[in-house]
Amino acid sequence: MRPDPLSDVLELADARCALTGTLLAGGDWSRKFQRSEAVKFLAVVRGNCWLATDADATEPACFEAGDVVITNGAPSIILASSQEGLGNATYTPLERDADGNLLAGEGSDFMMIGGLLEVDEQRCGFLRESLPPVIHVNGQDPEAARLRWLLTALAEETICERAGSMTAITHLAKLLFVEALRLHIETAKSVRAGWLTALDDQRISIALRAIHAEPSHPWSLEELAKLSGMSRTSFAVRFREVVGVPPLTYVLNWRMRLAERELSETDHSVADIAWSLGYGSESAFSNVFSRATGLAPGRFRKEALQTNSRRRRTVNLRALEVEQARDS
Repeated sequence: MRPDPLSDVLELADARCALTGTLLAGGDWSRKFQRSEAVKFLAVVRGNCWLATDADATEPACFEAGDVVITNGAPSIILASSQEGLGNATYTPLERDADGNLLAGEGSDFMMIGGLLEVDEQRCGFLRESLPPVIHVNGQDPEAARLRWLLTALAEETICERAGSMTAITHLAKLLFVEALRLHIETAKSVRAGWLTALDDQRISIALRAIHAEPSHPWSLEELAKLSGMSRTSFAVRFREVVGVPPLTYVLNWRMRLAERELSETDHSVADIAWSLGYGSESAFSNVFSRATGLAPGRFRKEALQTNSRRRRTVNLRALEVEQARDS
């Protein structure tokens, strides 16, 4: 199987998808959703509405069955049954039905599933930097058949609650997220530059896959250009235009992200990590890592272990509180 940079980045961030709720709406309704720094997704199961953000530069768009919107620290999302209703939307809390679904207006002609991309906050920077503030994938495109199937299957799992539904929902939600990213990559390549769209660039993607396959290789500009079938100058210019950074800077950045994971999750020595990433000595690696992150490898590991310990204590405390509440 050939290298897959998108999977590498999702794995590095320990990305998982969780559903946060279902919205049922009908009649005349509107709703504004609070801005969030988290990566979230909204998917329309049935019906349609209008979608906008509270940023002046965005135009309202029709949000209909099969569509998926991914937000990444975007301005507040506004949904309404009519374009005129977008200006009247508020943050007023919504009622819930007996199944926990959020209710807006009268009826249930419109159904939307909301989800959250859960990530390791220490290692999600590369992913977060790659995502634009808002991605709107059109589920009506012929290429979106798989996306529509995944959304239908996800909706059925949330409604039927069959054996194993929690596991199915978790995997289907992540597949839905990945498929939406794929469609964005394929349709946005002529509109905007960025790491995601670079994955679909016929030549630059070759270099990206090579870097991810062998991060320890002593890559040179000439070698990467040759792999991509371009001259050294043309490749350097094209890579920077599409990815946003020079080729060798990308190599360095990816190595540092891998080093951070090794330091925070394993007990491998700094010397072993240095060797695995292509550095001839521990001191050479330590100097590069310190310049890139502002911390020496040993200090970074110590702070990461402390953070992980605090996170585990918080998770355990929450689990205990849930258990006590269930027993009381």
